[in-house]
Amino acid sequence: MKRLITKEKSSKRRYFVKIFGVVQGVGYRPYVYNQAIIFNIKGFVSNHGSSLVIDIEGECKDIKGFLIKIIKTPPSLAVIKKVKVTSKDYIGSKEFHIKSSSSDKNEIKFIAADVATCPDCIRDIFDETNPRYQYVFTNCTSCGPRYSIIKSLPYDRINTIMETFKMCPVCNKEYSDPTNRRFHAQPNCCPSCGPSLKVLTSYGEDLLKCNPIIDTINYIKQGKIVGIKGLGGFHLSCDAKNEKSIEILRNRKNRPHKPLAIMVKDIETAKRLCFISEEEEKVLLSNKRPIVLLRKKDSNILPKSIAPNLNKIGIMLPYTPLHYLLFQNNISHLVMTSGNMSGESIQYKNDKAIKYLGNIVDYFLIHNREINISVEDSVVKLVNGEEIVVRRARGYTPFAINIKAKHNILALGAEQKSTFSLSQNGYAYISQYLGDLKDFDSYNTYKKAIRNLMDLLDFKPNIIAYDLHPYYLSSKYGDNQIGKKVLIQHHHAHMVSCMVEHNLSKQVIGVVFDGTGLGNDGKIWGGEFLVGNKKDFIRVGHFKYVAIQGGDKAIKQPWRIALSYLHSIKYESNNILKAIDEDKINMVKQALDNNINCYETSSIGRLFDCVAALLNIRHEITYDAQGAIELENIMDVSIKEDYDYLIKEINGVHQIYYEDILLGILKDIDKGVRTSNISTKFHNTIGNLTIDLVNKLSKKYGIKDIVLSGGVFGNEYLLTYILNELNKKDFNVYYNKQIPTNDSGISLGQLAIANSIEGNE
Repeated sequence: MKRLITKEKSSKRRYFVKIFGVVQGVGYRPYVYNQAIIFNIKGFVSNHGSSLVIDIEGECKDIKGFLIKIIKTPPSLAVIKKVKVTSKDYIGSKEFHIKSSSSDKNEIKFIAADVATCPDCIRDIFDETNPRYQYVFTNCTSCGPRYSIIKSLPYDRINTIMETFKMCPVCNKEYSDPTNRRFHAQPNCCPSCGPSLKVLTSYGEDLLKCNPIIDTINYIKQGKIVGIKGLGGFHLSCDAKNEKSIEILRNRKNRPHKPLAIMVKDIETAKRLCFISEEEEKVLLSNKRPIVLLRKKDSNILPKSIAPNLNKIGIMLPYTPLHYLLFQNNISHLVMTSGNMSGESIQYKNDKAIKYLGNIVDYFLIHNREINISVEDSVVKLVNGEEIVVRRARGYTPFAINIKAKHNILALGAEQKSTFSLSQNGYAYISQYLGDLKDFDSYNTYKKAIRNLMDLLDFKPNIIAYDLHPYYLSSKYGDNQIGKKVLIQHHHAHMVSCMVEHNLSKQVIGVVFDGTGLGNDGKIWGGEFLVGNKKDFIRVGHFKYVAIQGGDKAIKQPWRIALSYLHSIKYESNNILKAIDEDKINMVKQALDNNINCYETSSIGRLFDCVAALLNIRHEITYDAQGAIELENIMDVSIKEDYDYLIKEINGVHQIYYEDILLGILKDIDKGVRTSNISTKFHNTIGNLTIDLVNKLSKKYGIKDIVLSGGVFGNEYLLTYILNELNKKDFNVYYNKQIPTNDSGISLGQLAIANSIEGNE
């Protein structure tokens, strides 16, 4: 009898399970609870810090089935990074329950991103019999705000901005019922107890409208511009089919040319505007709902002023109940551009929006649910069927990647398209896109975002990594922080950002094509060939230096760049730059002759600017890289020709001479060759000389792993041209996909370099 009892007891087991990853705010606890009931498991489940802990008891076979179920098929929003299972002494629990959350300052932490509204909640808001009919803050554990409302961990209502809204009895019952899909949905609310909307005038007067949604729709149909407070900040919105409204918006926002993002009613509407592949459709419909850059169809549905001189347009689908409800009464296309003045950070507080956007909008549609941290819309595109993240923000951040870091590092990024990264417990956490730091408001938002994520993760850095450039605001911020300082060369950080994404550790050849970045020699780099790893590098090739006159002004006025290149090859410029006032040309020439306000650069970004100006595509720009972007958009891809080029090795470093390239372009201009042909020949030349030099370097250094990074590789034609040709030659080619190739990826590269320098690799 004793043996039988012993045997029966031995079939019972107890385990303590800890699941790390994005496991809070995704419906994991009720899922575990319900599976425990099915498998006859006893014990409890709880949030602990940012992880999920489960204390389980039961028969061995039941425990096995239970663990397989909850780990192999978790809730759809969950992202499991690590599972730890520990055997414990059996104690004979009688039931399974959900235990109150607890905190842990020392564990790995993960934060859920904001999620688009799920199909169940969409049905609720359009069901006239549902208590949440037309309620714009409807959500459940499968959707709604996360990162934008979290104030601290664990992710419980008391630790979010929703703590100020006391749930009514009905919502509280849902929130407390493990079988309900709104169980512990932290933003849970309804019209009786949750946030509400208001319509205001441009100067903040409450219009006391009884149906703010319908009134907003009517204003939009009348051609008005409305500042709409969304999930992560304000949008400036108008009817995307109303050319006059778009013109007014552009004038008021001081955004004459930069493309405007469009939100459309549904995927069918998007397909009438653009060519959409299966992969692009999947991303458009994903719960991240980014802006997707899509190739335009030749249609007259939208005015050309939405995205002037471009072949692609940025489209997104509705991602909050508010958005779905705006597409009523024959509204199908809305401009949804960031709520800011050109170059500034997105506004996300009601009072500041009224102050800073009141001169742009005619009306505001606001709500009283605060946004703890602003988050812009993410931007992606698909290249060769794969998602390329251009701007990592809503739905995509915070992003955590295991780099096995042994130090607490704060990496501060660059000055443009800024992000920051930090490392803790082996993981790197990358912030959302935070804009250009030269704007004072953007810089304040950047500092707040750093403090916010540091507080969420209970993080204190002992190493501060930042750009070599001493005048970047991110560098000045780093100078004032406590901790060991590590200065990182800009283009090395670009290269390593790609290496981290693809888990590369050995020596690579890095091709880093960029606009600006301070080099180790004090000059401005940007057309670089590097050999190195995460710790260090050598510069083995670059474009020949050219003296550019005008400082930062030259970037805004590419004609100055073109004139500087022409001056360097002693070519008479007056006949080429006919649209520029002769006195201005002569003034710049004199400055070049006397080296006044000039800087030397190897930047390929500046070479693209030069060619755009020479072809009269863009003499002055109103947004970053406008000349280069428009140069790509006029190409005739059927052209296979290129221009002559020269590569010389001088003291072990290969230099790419631009003289023959420019002379070939100038000759074609003189012969009246089509601008589209010249653009394509130029792109082909850059591709061919890159492939040529990579071949030379590979033979010299015995390296087959090639990394392509830097903002110029946002040029899809150039990227795919080089990628395809190098693949044919059996190189292993890597490029940025989930980590932006532009300066938004810099901070992750800085972090990995600092970690390697400090002895981890």
